[in-house]
Amino acid sequence: MRPVAAVVLAAGEGTRMKSDLPKPLIAVCGRPMLFHVVDELLQAGVEKVVVVVGARREQVVNALSSYQVEVVVQDPPRGTGHAVLCAETAFRDFDGDLLVTYADVPLLRAETLRKLLDTHRATGSAATVLTAFYDNPTGYGRIVRDASGRFCKIVEEKEASDDIRAIREINTGVSVFDARPMFAALKKIKPSAVKGELYLTDAIEILAREGHEVIAIPADDSTEVLGINDRIQLAQAEAIARQRVREQLMREGVTMLDPASTFIDAGVLIGRDTVLYPGVHILGQSSIGARCTIGPNAFIHNSSVGDDCTVLVGAVVRDSQVGAGCSLGPYCHVRDHSRLDEAVRIGSYAEVVRTTIGTRTRCLHFSYLGDAIVGEDVNIGAGTITCNYDGKRKHPTVIEAEAFIGSDAVLVAPVRIGQGAYVAAGSVITSDVPAGALAMARERQSIRLDWARRFRERED
Repeated sequence: MRPVAAVVLAAGEGTRMKSDLPKPLIAVCGRPMLFHVVDELLQAGVEKVVVVVGARREQVVNALSSYQVEVVVQDPPRGTGHAVLCAETAFRDFDGDLLVTYADVPLLRAETLRKLLDTHRATGSAATVLTAFYDNPTGYGRIVRDASGRFCKIVEEKEASDDIRAIREINTGVSVFDARPMFAALKKIKPSAVKGELYLTDAIEILAREGHEVIAIPADDSTEVLGINDRIQLAQAEAIARQRVREQLMREGVTMLDPASTFIDAGVLIGRDTVLYPGVHILGQSSIGARCTIGPNAFIHNSSVGDDCTVLVGAVVRDSQVGAGCSLGPYCHVRDHSRLDEAVRIGSYAEVVRTTIGTRTRCLHFSYLGDAIVGEDVNIGAGTITCNYDGKRKHPTVIEAEAFIGSDAVLVAPVRIGQGAYVAAGSVITSDVPAGALAMARERQSIRLDWARRFRERED
């Protein structure tokens, strides 16, 4: 089988996006649109990917550091044909099929790319163009065919007559070429009379005129080839991408009570029999185990949640790990690389920051644990806080297994509470507490009989 490579055109300025980011790095469904394109190319079996960059290319190059791709520069930008020519040096010894696509078509699936490649190989074409039919084709180049339906040429809209503009079949910008005749044709194209640019579509016309086989096949789903040129099209692509994610997860056994109000990023993993309530957001590189319940408006970002967990209304988990069988919320906050072992309970309005919590420990109601290591079977009473910040530095608190921390205790770090120790409610603890000891740091209660009546009489 002939080798297959790809060129991704990512040099456009994207001025209509009105963004400080290069357009290829603007996110769709939680990932830069360029990442979607490269991922699908690799899944389609592409062996080598070359990305053509231009405006603000440093950001794009840095973002691609996790991918094994080659980057070439188009500077200044002189059209799509020129962009592909800029990549020629990367294919000097390449004799195979070259797939050309854009960085701003993030909805294109690997299955469609494979179908395009298979058709190209089966027909022995020099070029195979992917097309689509749009009711409103404004902005796209049109596919012109002869009376028998054979491909003739592609005409850019700015250079099209009214008759050609009425054609509904458009050029998606995605094509497969026999690499060597394509590069030969690119060197014969002339600048556009309107914009002075070199169009890749002109090379396709040259191939056809020279007798090479050129075919055009329509995509099965026209939404796949939606290009993103402004924020309106971005929103349309976002809606399609998220619906795809939801449908795939539901097919795999996830229940969504209101899919339209459930937001899940591409790449998120969720186990079967997990139930997602309305308003749930599961974003970034997150995973949810099986048989979980994720309550209304829960927010989970770059985090893992184990099997059989309950995340109640309004709970937030960010950049953290939650073990199996945990219960979170309502309205708690677990963040900044915290780790909860199995069967931990974090109650309403509690916050956990940079903290490790052992199995079966309970931290309930209005508590704060920051920079702490908490052992197994610990009780953290309501309103307990660790004072981890002295105004300059963060300090650790260690609470060993089976300790009992009473309500409204204040643990001033650095401090260690020993195994099985008790801290009395309302205490301010500034020194270590030995294992098995009781620590109590509060004024002894005093009672003044009849004080309240006399106080009121004085006020009157």
